[in-house]
Amino acid sequence: MSLRLLRLKRYLWTSWLLIWLIPATSAGEEEYQRVQVTAPYIEMHTGPGRSYPIVYVVERMEWVEVRKRRTDWFQVYTRRGRSGWVSLEQMRQTQTADGERLKLVGYTQDDFRNREWEFGFYGGDMEGATLLGLYGGYSFNENLSAELSLSQALGDFSSEYLFDVNLLSQPFPEWTYSPFFTLGGGVIRTEPKSTLVQAEDRTDTTAHVGAGLRVYLTRRFFLRGEFRHYTAFTSREDNEEFDQWKIGLGFFF
Repeated sequence: MSLRLLRLKRYLWTSWLLIWLIPATSAGEEEYQRVQVTAPYIEMHTGPGRSYPIVYVVERMEWVEVRKRRTDWFQVYTRRGRSGWVSLEQMRQTQTADGERLKLVGYTQDDFRNREWEFGFYGGDMEGATLLGLYGGYSFNENLSAELSLSQALGDFSSEYLFDVNLLSQPFPEWTYSPFFTLGGGVIRTEPKSTLVQAEDRTDTTAHVGAGLRVYLTRRFFLRGEFRHYTAFTSREDNEEFDQWKIGLGFFF
């Protein structure tokens, strides 16, 4: 086993540990807002949508605790421990402990922190080749998510197609400029230009580590910049290493 491969394995194990340990050390007790119902009642659904059945009704003057938001729906908990989702329209019929009506606006950075799905597209550079791609991701919680991405690198002598699966750790999701770290693997398909003599198409497996920055913009949109270092495990004697730099626009819901 080559020294380079041993170093890569050590690097991947260290990155894996950081992805799991950083969120644990940054997470803390979170205080949730409590509001009082001023309407005759509000309805709690089993999920964030009118198609979900109503499981409980909270009456006037009762207090609920707001845990999270999904688009125009809010997950709340009663004093008796019952939980459910309340619409934005009905949440406007509540007040804070100061007796002021709860002020609700459109999408905010808090919604970005509590997102479930996100999609985006990006462009950049891969060893001098023009890089274009798109991705989708699912958030398990504020700190950890899984992503799939598909990219194409257009070079002078060949075109590369990359499919990647990776875990993403975001240790400080409350920051407007929020750093993140990635670790994953995938495949790369290399198709040389037809003008090259004795050039053959090939497919190799890859592993990558990376880091980047998310910047919340407005409503559902955010900016994302990222660097990734790849190792391609080829059938030849030496593995190949290459870097990606990319920036893109994403949206969440």
